Amino acid sequence: MNQEAFEKVLRMSEEFFGTATDPNQMPVNQESADKLQSIHPDTVVYKFNEKGDPIAWVVVVPTSLGVMDKFVHKKISERELLDLAAKEKRFESLYLCGAFVLPEHRRKGYALELTKMAINKISGGRKLPLYSWIYSPEGRGLIDQLAKNLKQTITVVED
Repeated sequence: MNQEAFEKVLRMSEEFFGTATDPNQMPVNQESADKLQSIHPDTVVYKFNEKGDPIAWVVVVPTSLGVMDKFVHKKISERELLDLAAKEKRFESLYLCGAFVLPEHRRKGYALELTKMAINKISGGRKLPLYSWIYSPEGRGLIDQLAKNLKQTITVVED
């Protein structure tokens, strides 16, 4: 993906999730992208249109069970989760961090498809504990669909 498209992805993600004004959320910036890539090359998975522009993407972060436990029990923020995951590089659980699909491409199954792809690539096909922080009604729907599709419980953190 070219730099201009990548910057557009960052801009749209920031506008939707509002991480710049929320110190608890993982920042949407180049530094976070670099940290994610340092953990595993498939922490961010994209879907492109026929022109090669990104139309959907998901972020899945492998973490230790300890980080999962701290996050689920609200002892650490999402921002701290990323920092710990980047330091530890442990693949004991997967944090289903976020999904974004451009409005004109929604309701086509892209978020589910990409999330399953990222889970499989990062886990190497192993069944790992999954967890997520629900940010929107659409996120809740994705997590419910994913749990049903994978026949697996997903631990959910809600505000």
